[in-house]
Amino acid sequence: MNAIIKYYGKFILIGIAAFFLSLIFFLGTNLIAISFLLLAGPPLAGYYLKNALVKGLEENFRVFLDDLKDLLQAGVNISDALQITAKNDYGPLTLYVKRLAAKVKIGIPFEKAMQLTFGGIKSPLIRKIILVINQTLRAGGNFMKVFITSAKYVDKIERLKKQRSARTMSTLFNAYLMFYIFVLLIVVIQTFFVPTMLESGVKITPEMLKGDFSAVTTDNTTPEIDFSAHFLNLLIVQSIFAGPMIGKISENNAIAGIKHSLILLSTSIVIYLGALKIAGF
Repeated sequence: MNAIIKYYGKFILIGIAAFFLSLIFFLGTNLIAISFLLLAGPPLAGYYLKNALVKGLEENFRVFLDDLKDLLQAGVNISDALQITAKNDYGPLTLYVKRLAAKVKIGIPFEKAMQLTFGGIKSPLIRKIILVINQTLRAGGNFMKVFITSAKYVDKIERLKKQRSARTMSTLFNAYLMFYIFVLLIVVIQTFFVPTMLESGVKITPEMLKGDFSAVTTDNTTPEIDFSAHFLNLLIVQSIFAGPMIGKISENNAIAGIKHSLILLSTSIVIYLGALKIAGF
């Protein structure tokens, strides 16, 4: 728990600092929501970095098991096989492999060394593989058969993940397409429909938006609505809620969809404000 607090603590502090600094520029403007996004941004970045590290460990763990399997099939004993694989490059997993090889070399049983080395990795896949290997070896299983089966299992999991990603790609594309069509509609309403209404002499009031068309008037003293602010807030809300939905569909993880929210928010604001500037608003 202390390690988690220490890890996320620095990202939270960065988020708080970014929040208060951004208030200097956005306080009292329509872009105040960006300050809250900057507050949540660094902790989310820490979460994604941690997830990216775990994914890298899982991918290299499959390669490590495959290499170990090949060496065992060639007749090399487990200790020598680990010494050989420790010289290979497995990305973020390299340090763990070297630690495992060192533990086995000084006489620590392989099952215990595996648990001590990989037990701290927050990966359900790696933990499951370690549990299967240890339980099988304790029951008298053959090293080579155990690693062949484990390597095939991990490889199958990776293939299933890639298949899921390929199948959801079209859904992801459609979700982005629908969102940008929504942004385009907002821009069209703001740049064409609203000016047409105003040129006709009709003053659009808050009561009209609530369905009370008895409030239609051409009185210039009637307060007008700042449509730019309302449409901008609408885009911000739509971006925030669309992201988790896309993440749930594409990665089966709503939190992972925050990155989609940031992409949609930043691009929609640029498109909207850029279109208004071109149109002379």
